[in-house]
Amino acid sequence: MATIDKRGDLQWRAQIRRKGYPVQRKTLNSRTEAEAWAAVVESEMARGVFVSRSESESTTLKDALDRYKQEILPTKKRHHSILSQIRVISDRLGQYSLAAINPSLLAKYRDERGKEVGPQSVKHDLFLLSRLFNVAIKE
Repeated sequence: MATIDKRGDLQWRAQIRRKGYPVQRKTLNSRTEAEAWAAVVESEMARGVFVSRSESESTTLKDALDRYKQEILPTKKRHHSILSQIRVISDRLGQYSLAAINPSLLAKYRDERGKEVGPQSVKHDLFLLSRLFNVAIKE
């Protein structure tokens, strides 16, 4: 069962404690949002499909790209050409958390980027993001 507390004048915190799972907490703008979030997380826990999103919600794409640049990129052959891709992606999408990256956001990026460069460059950008997410999932 979730516990929902008022935090100040404008926020509500939902907290879920369940045996076998780490404590989950999230602060939201309304009690209704907090109850809905808690219901979804508790349902996932009950079905056994719960995956903690706390790290992906707190890590921005820029942070992940920086870590990729430091740890993975030096092992690649063409790492100099990939640096410019990282810079462009970081400038455009770096402020989003990893949990907020979704297909519609990537489609919008693809369409906007396609107006500036050729299709192969856009394809390389998307492949870089794919490699980044695969490494992040393994880590």
